[in-house]
Amino acid sequence: MKKDKFGFEGSSIILWNRKINVIWIILIVIVVHFVIVVIRNEIDNNDLEKNGIKTTAIVTDVRKVGSKGVIRCTYTFEVKSLKYSGSVDDDYYKTGDSIRILYLEKNPEINRDKKFLEK
Repeated sequence: MKKDKFGFEGSSIILWNRKINVIWIILIVIVVHFVIVVIRNEIDNNDLEKNGIKTTAIVTDVRKVGSKGVIRCTYTFEVKSLKYSGSVDDDYYKTGDSIRILYLEKNPEINRDKKFLEK
């Protein structure tokens, strides 16, 4: 079979085009997912600033994550006798410290360190 100017034989150009299309679809899905996550976080942050309920949480764990030495602090707090947790990347806190947070009354799983929202 005769090759085209790119060195492909007949049907192999079709397979090549399909691979390119699949790669583009995967890239588009990744970008759309990233945009949705960023927008959702921004909406949650705005909702917390406007409607967030202030409370105090206790830092329960401090550890290094990743290769760059980011310090992640995990905190817990209680709402209506149910425990919830969250995390903040900050090397200021130590285990047992109190931390001021905001949470949404309708969904306490959405919570942030008050300092994070003030930045």
